[in-house]
Amino acid sequence: MPPHQHARRRTLALALLAGLTAAPAAFAETPHGLVETVVLDATDTPQGNVQLVVDAQYGDEQYDGARYDGAQYIAFQDEPAPLVDAPQAAPPEPVAIDEPAASATVDAASMAAPVVTSCNCCTTPCCTKAKKAAATAAMKSAYAGVFYANNFSYLNDPCYDGPSFFGDSLKGMMGGKLDIGGEARMRYHYENNHRGLGLTGVDDAFFLTRYRMFANLRINEYFRAYGEYLYADSGGETFNNRPIEENRGEIQNLFLDTKLTESLNLRLGRQELLFGDERLISPLDWANTRRSFQGVRGTYKGDAWTVDGFFVNPLNRNAANESKIDDANEDVDFYGVYASNSGTALGTVDAYYLGLNNQVLDFDYHTLGSRVAGASDAGVLYNVEGGVQFGSNSPGYGDHSAGFFTGGLGKQLSICTGCGEWKPTVWFWYDWASGGDDFPAARGDDSFDHLFPLAHKYLGLMDLFARRNINDVNFQFITPVLGDKVKLLVWYHHFFLDQATTPYGVTEAPFNAVAAAGDKELGQEIDLVLTCGINPRTNVQIGYSHFRAGDYYDTTAGVPTNADADFFWTQFQWRF
Repeated sequence: MPPHQHARRRTLALALLAGLTAAPAAFAETPHGLVETVVLDATDTPQGNVQLVVDAQYGDEQYDGARYDGAQYIAFQDEPAPLVDAPQAAPPEPVAIDEPAASATVDAASMAAPVVTSCNCCTTPCCTKAKKAAATAAMKSAYAGVFYANNFSYLNDPCYDGPSFFGDSLKGMMGGKLDIGGEARMRYHYENNHRGLGLTGVDDAFFLTRYRMFANLRINEYFRAYGEYLYADSGGETFNNRPIEENRGEIQNLFLDTKLTESLNLRLGRQELLFGDERLISPLDWANTRRSFQGVRGTYKGDAWTVDGFFVNPLNRNAANESKIDDANEDVDFYGVYASNSGTALGTVDAYYLGLNNQVLDFDYHTLGSRVAGASDAGVLYNVEGGVQFGSNSPGYGDHSAGFFTGGLGKQLSICTGCGEWKPTVWFWYDWASGGDDFPAARGDDSFDHLFPLAHKYLGLMDLFARRNINDVNFQFITPVLGDKVKLLVWYHHFFLDQATTPYGVTEAPFNAVAAAGDKELGQEIDLVLTCGINPRTNVQIGYSHFRAGDYYDTTAGVPTNADADFFWTQFQWRF
């Protein structure tokens, strides 16, 4: 790599870390005002900070999709908003297909073994009902959206008298220093008319399997080493698999955490990133493979706020050799500062700067954005995020000027019925991301670049469109069915283009390079997901989606088909 690139990397990394040391003076917290809410999955597992409601697996990282997370709202207690790796926030989670959720910062719970209190039995006077409930809640939220943020300290809580699970004996080994665990996930897909990216006219059916194993070693008070292995495979398909479906052996995470001060931590190595509601930065849990990066990250944490600075390179997926460990792509630099405060009068407030430099496609983008999520005293839920993006496009596309916005209002209803109280949750959403007016289009054109998101969590479970040149008016309805452990999600989307050029797939590749759009109307999608939480570590999901093609597909030359599409899937997930 040229010397000037090395110098630029060092300069940016030092600038980010220097900014962290000044964070306390620049990011003061304010008292709590409105009540923050947390989404629970079908097994009543909190899915993050202030978030929407939906189901498990799309909420419990079970449905990475995040807007629905079989959830009920509960007062946010003491963790900051999900900054993945920083606070934990989980917005509406589509159904738990991949659990988003808990984000994590390098916190004390991960760096040190839990301390046992003087209470040595759950029947002693000091174990109050509230303490037992808190210990049970900690058990349900032990697994986070990124496994390096898992917290099993509840196992050392003398007030915990809940169930035990397979794998509990692998936690707190070596005198409380070592945790070992993992996940097994299996999913079946039937895709009608959309195998590939977008409406393709191709049908296929196949199975996906994924296994993850992690080891978290708290070396001492100042150092922690974390490693995670991933194996993802597919079988039974007729056509070639997507790149996100197979990775037969990957070092997903491998890093060293160093505690520099009581508030400041430094992380070096390979690491997943998850910030806010995952609209721009996500480990992409719905994918059979997961996204990861390599680089440096610093976290400064206060009582109710966190500031993260990072400089990383994404891993370069080697689709030609699915058994090869991936290398970092040093031609793509991703860096930024992400701040989150969960102690404001509005709820959780995030502010961030994100930079993306792609030396292959020759574009350089800078994104400034913010997010507010919470609930009013009247029980109205809200989640708003937006940002502007500027910089330089690929050659031939000029300067870059783009933006995005998401706004949602929700409410958990309380309806008296002959069978008792019914508490469904409803959400109304609007998503917009700007499009450029250039055609033919390309990744480096003037449309908004969604960076490294979990599009599946917000823009339809069929993954037909990216957060780019898009409008999406959507509605969510989440309700318990046959008890609290079974949840139903109904999600309706109406998609139309921002500019009359072309829609983009989730990889941000233009869908149509032949002709500009004859009509902006893309179509409508309805998603149904039923999630059954067998226990806090195991769940099963069944989903069905239907897409009704709009006038764009009837009036635009070069589209593969104008037929409707269907998607059926079922998933089993187990963590240990």
